[in-house]
Amino acid sequence: MKSVKCAFFDFDNTIAKGDTIYKLLAYTIKKHPLSIFRFLLTMIYGIGYMLHLVSKEKLKETILFPLDLFTSEELRTFYQEKVVPSYYPHMVKELKKRKDEGCLVFLVTASQEAYMRFNKLPIDILMGTQTEIINGEYTSHIIGKNCKDAHKVDRINDYLKKNNLAIDYEHSYGYSDSTSDIPMLKLVKNRIRISKKDGSMSPFVF
Repeated sequence: MKSVKCAFFDFDNTIAKGDTIYKLLAYTIKKHPLSIFRFLLTMIYGIGYMLHLVSKEKLKETILFPLDLFTSEELRTFYQEKVVPSYYPHMVKELKKRKDEGCLVFLVTASQEAYMRFNKLPIDILMGTQTEIINGEYTSHIIGKNCKDAHKVDRINDYLKKNNLAIDYEHSYGYSDSTSDIPMLKLVKNRIRISKKDGSMSPFVF
Protein backbone atom coordinates (compact mmCIF):
# COMPACT_ATOMS: atom_id res chain seq x y z
CA MET A 1 0.00 0.00 0.00
CA LYS A 2 1.41 3.37 -1.07
CA SER A 3 1.40 6.28 1.39
CA VAL A 4 0.47 9.60 -0.22
CA LYS A 5 0.25 13.22 0.87
CA CYS A 6 -3.36 14.35 0.60
CA ALA A 7 -5.20 17.65 0.79
CA PHE A 8 -8.94 17.55 1.50
CA PHE A 9 -10.99 20.65 0.73
CA ASP A 10 -14.64 21.36 1.43
CA PHE A 11 -16.25 23.71 -1.13
CA ASP A 12 -19.10 25.93 0.11
CA ASN A 13 -17.63 28.73 2.26
CA THR A 14 -14.21 27.11 1.90
CA ILE A 15 -13.29 27.50 -1.77
CA ALA A 16 -16.31 29.60 -2.68
CA LYS A 17 -18.24 32.07 -0.54
CA GLY A 18 -21.84 31.09 0.18
CA ASP A 19 -23.96 28.00 -0.36
CA THR A 20 -24.21 26.81 -3.97
CA ILE A 21 -27.67 25.31 -3.55
CA TYR A 22 -29.03 28.74 -2.53
CA LYS A 23 -27.38 30.19 -5.63
CA LEU A 24 -28.99 27.46 -7.75
CA LEU A 25 -32.44 28.04 -6.24
CA ALA A 26 -32.24 31.80 -6.84
CA TYR A 27 -31.05 31.17 -10.40
CA THR A 28 -33.92 28.73 -10.99
CA ILE A 29 -36.62 31.10 -9.75
CA LYS A 30 -35.26 33.79 -12.07
CA LYS A 31 -35.31 31.43 -15.06
CA HIS A 32 -38.52 29.60 -14.08
CA PRO A 33 -40.63 31.93 -11.87
CA LEU A 34 -43.46 29.43 -11.41
CA SER A 35 -41.02 26.97 -9.86
CA ILE A 36 -41.43 28.89 -6.60
CA PHE A 37 -44.44 26.67 -5.95
CA ARG A 38 -42.08 23.68 -5.72
CA PHE A 39 -40.99 25.09 -2.36
CA LEU A 40 -44.35 23.98 -0.95
CA LEU A 41 -43.25 20.38 -1.31
CA THR A 42 -39.98 21.22 0.40
CA MET A 43 -41.88 22.72 3.32
CA ILE A 44 -44.00 19.57 3.66
CA TYR A 45 -40.92 17.34 3.58
CA GLY A 46 -39.20 19.67 6.02
CA ILE A 47 -41.97 19.08 8.54
CA GLY A 48 -41.71 15.34 7.89
CA TYR A 49 -37.96 15.51 8.51
CA MET A 50 -38.45 17.28 11.84
CA LEU A 51 -40.93 14.58 12.83
CA HIS A 52 -38.40 11.89 11.80
CA LEU A 53 -40.73 10.66 9.07
CA VAL A 54 -38.53 11.71 6.15
CA SER A 55 -34.80 11.11 5.64
CA LYS A 56 -32.30 13.91 5.10
CA GLU A 57 -31.73 12.61 1.58
CA LYS A 58 -35.46 12.72 0.71
CA LEU A 59 -35.69 16.28 2.03
CA LYS A 60 -32.67 17.32 0.00
CA GLU A 61 -34.14 15.75 -3.14
CA THR A 62 -37.08 18.16 -2.94
CA ILE A 63 -34.62 21.06 -2.69
CA LEU A 64 -32.74 19.77 -5.74
CA PHE A 65 -35.73 20.10 -8.09
CA PRO A 66 -33.73 22.52 -10.32
CA LEU A 67 -31.75 19.52 -11.54
CA ASP A 68 -34.96 18.21 -13.11
CA LEU A 69 -35.46 21.48 -15.00
CA PHE A 70 -32.01 22.23 -16.43
CA THR A 71 -29.95 20.50 -19.09
CA SER A 72 -26.25 19.85 -18.57
CA GLU A 73 -25.37 22.90 -20.65
CA GLU A 74 -27.69 25.07 -18.57
CA LEU A 75 -26.05 23.75 -15.40
CA ARG A 76 -22.64 24.55 -16.89
CA THR A 77 -23.82 28.11 -17.54
CA PHE A 78 -25.15 28.40 -13.98
CA TYR A 79 -21.82 27.22 -12.56
CA GLN A 80 -19.76 29.61 -14.67
CA GLU A 81 -22.01 32.62 -14.08
CA LYS A 82 -22.97 32.19 -10.43
CA VAL A 83 -20.41 29.94 -8.73
CA VAL A 84 -17.04 30.76 -10.31
CA PRO A 85 -17.28 34.49 -9.41
CA SER A 86 -17.69 33.51 -5.74
CA TYR A 87 -14.33 31.71 -5.58
CA TYR A 88 -11.87 32.99 -2.97
CA PRO A 89 -8.75 33.74 -5.10
CA HIS A 90 -6.40 32.90 -2.23
CA MET A 91 -8.09 29.51 -1.76
CA VAL A 92 -7.71 28.68 -5.45
CA LYS A 93 -4.01 29.47 -4.97
CA GLU A 94 -3.98 27.21 -1.91
CA LEU A 95 -5.37 24.35 -3.99
CA LYS A 96 -2.65 24.88 -6.58
CA LYS A 97 0.02 25.16 -3.89
CA ARG A 98 -0.88 21.78 -2.40
CA LYS A 99 -1.08 20.16 -5.83
CA ASP A 100 2.33 21.58 -6.78
CA GLU A 101 3.73 20.15 -3.52
CA GLY A 102 2.69 16.70 -4.67
CA CYS A 103 -0.49 16.30 -2.65
CA LEU A 104 -3.37 14.28 -4.00
CA VAL A 105 -6.02 17.01 -3.92
CA PHE A 106 -9.60 16.07 -3.08
CA LEU A 107 -12.61 18.38 -3.36
CA VAL A 108 -15.15 16.75 -1.03
CA THR A 109 -18.49 18.53 -0.85
CA ALA A 110 -22.19 18.12 -0.17
CA SER A 111 -22.79 20.14 -3.33
CA GLN A 112 -24.03 18.17 -6.31
CA GLU A 113 -21.71 16.59 -8.84
CA ALA A 114 -24.37 17.53 -11.42
CA TYR A 115 -22.86 21.03 -11.56
CA MET A 116 -19.63 20.67 -9.56
CA ARG A 117 -18.24 18.56 -12.44
CA PHE A 118 -17.90 21.79 -14.41
CA ASN A 119 -15.23 23.19 -12.10
CA LYS A 120 -11.77 23.72 -13.56
CA LEU A 121 -9.99 23.92 -10.23
CA PRO A 122 -6.54 22.33 -9.73
CA ILE A 123 -7.87 19.15 -8.10
CA ASP A 124 -7.37 15.44 -8.66
CA ILE A 125 -10.61 13.99 -7.31
CA LEU A 126 -14.12 15.41 -7.04
CA MET A 127 -16.47 13.86 -4.50
CA GLY A 128 -19.90 15.45 -4.30
CA THR A 129 -23.46 14.36 -3.66
CA GLN A 130 -24.40 12.06 -6.52
CA THR A 131 -27.76 12.05 -8.27
CA GLU A 132 -29.30 9.71 -10.81
CA ILE A 133 -28.62 10.24 -14.52
CA ILE A 134 -31.47 9.54 -16.95
CA ASN A 135 -30.95 9.82 -20.72
CA GLY A 136 -27.66 11.59 -20.09
CA GLU A 137 -29.12 14.26 -17.81
CA TYR A 138 -28.84 14.59 -14.05
CA THR A 139 -31.96 14.39 -11.91
CA SER A 140 -32.80 15.30 -8.31
CA HIS A 141 -32.86 11.67 -7.12
CA ILE A 142 -29.92 11.15 -4.76
CA ILE A 143 -27.81 8.02 -5.16
CA GLY A 144 -26.44 6.76 -1.86
CA LYS A 145 -26.08 9.40 0.85
CA ASN A 146 -25.61 13.14 0.98
CA CYS A 147 -21.83 13.75 0.82
CA LYS A 148 -21.65 15.34 4.24
CA ASP A 149 -20.37 14.66 7.78
CA ALA A 150 -18.95 11.15 8.29
CA HIS A 151 -20.09 10.05 4.83
CA LYS A 152 -17.25 12.14 3.38
CA VAL A 153 -14.83 9.85 5.21
CA ASP A 154 -16.61 6.79 3.81
CA ARG A 155 -16.19 8.12 0.27
CA ILE A 156 -12.53 8.95 0.84
CA ASN A 157 -11.75 5.57 2.39
CA ASP A 158 -13.50 3.76 -0.46
CA TYR A 159 -11.34 5.62 -2.97
CA LEU A 160 -8.13 4.94 -1.08
CA LYS A 161 -8.93 1.25 -0.67
CA LYS A 162 -9.78 0.85 -4.35
CA ASN A 163 -6.47 2.48 -5.34
CA ASN A 164 -4.36 0.75 -2.66
CA LEU A 165 -3.40 4.06 -1.05
CA ALA A 166 -2.93 5.26 2.52
CA ILE A 167 -2.89 8.83 3.83
CA ASP A 168 0.46 10.27 4.92
CA TYR A 169 -1.05 11.71 8.11
CA GLU A 170 1.90 13.93 9.09
CA HIS A 171 2.12 15.69 5.73
CA SER A 172 -1.53 15.91 4.73
CA TYR A 173 -4.01 18.80 5.01
CA GLY A 174 -7.70 19.42 5.57
CA TYR A 175 -9.64 22.65 4.93
CA SER A 176 -13.17 23.49 6.01
CA ASP A 177 -15.39 26.21 7.44
CA SER A 178 -17.57 23.80 9.41
CA THR A 179 -17.43 21.52 12.45
CA SER A 180 -19.48 19.03 10.42
CA ASP A 181 -16.21 18.24 8.62
CA ILE A 182 -14.36 17.21 11.79
CA PRO A 183 -14.55 13.51 10.79
CA MET A 184 -12.71 14.36 7.54
CA LEU A 185 -10.23 16.67 9.27
CA LYS A 186 -9.28 13.91 11.69
CA LEU A 187 -7.74 12.06 8.75
CA VAL A 188 -4.86 14.57 8.66
CA LYS A 189 -2.49 16.36 11.01
CA ASN A 190 -2.69 19.82 9.43
CA ARG A 191 -6.22 21.25 9.84
CA ILE A 192 -7.21 24.69 8.57
CA ARG A 193 -10.42 26.57 9.35
CA ILE A 194 -11.78 28.91 6.72
CA SER A 195 -13.66 31.95 8.00
CA LYS A 196 -17.22 32.28 6.69
CA LYS A 197 -16.80 36.03 6.95
CA ASP A 198 -13.88 36.61 4.63
CA GLY A 199 -12.32 33.23 3.76
CA SER A 200 -9.27 33.83 5.94
CA MET A 201 -7.35 30.80 7.18
CA SER A 202 -6.50 29.83 10.77
CA PRO A 203 -5.74 26.59 12.65
CA PHE A 204 -8.82 24.40 13.07
CA VAL A 205 -8.84 23.48 16.77
CA PHE A 206 -11.28 20.92 18.20
